[in-house]
Amino acid sequence: MKHLQIYRKSLIPVLLFFAISPLFLPSQAVLRAANVEASSSTDFNKKLYNLHHGLIPGILFSGNGALFFNDLFAGNTVTFMKIVEESLGKTYADGIKIVPEHYADFDVVLMSFPEPLYEPLNYHAALVRKNGEFRYITLEKGNTIGGSEVKSFLCEWTADHTHKNFGPREYEALSAFRTELLTFLKK
Repeated sequence: MKHLQIYRKSLIPVLLFFAISPLFLPSQAVLRAANVEASSSTDFNKKLYNLHHGLIPGILFSGNGALFFNDLFAGNTVTFMKIVEESLGKTYADGIKIVPEHYADFDVVLMSFPEPLYEPLNYHAALVRKNGEFRYITLEKGNTIGGSEVKSFLCEWTADHTHKNFGPREYEALSAFRTELLTFLKK
């Protein structure tokens, strides 16, 4: 329970920051295609965006980042999943897969999310600990650009809430994300 209280205290500044930030919400056509009413989905969509781009990096880059990372890396996901379930429901929380991986120079917690319905939600995210520093690297759903379908974008959120976009990718699979991530982190 102590971890839950620590995480929740970390959320307040993150949620306030993203509550006043512009949000990327799906178009009415996307909502109709998904058979979801706009009035009931807007809050859910904001919560999804905040989870992917606010809550997770917000905790990771807070004073409780090491505790959060260590819990997830050790397989102690109950507290985090409880927070997700309270906000987004059990079905969504159950769809998140968390896999810790150790490498010679860094540790990674890979997160895979349920299929994103709209850009810029994440297919996958990597919480990285390298030389005592944290990074949050994401594979975000793409869109159609200039008539060509872009499956995803490789991106990163920094501790100062800067969003970096490393460009379009032609994949969405975890295995391809992992392969590129390992190369990316060795630079």
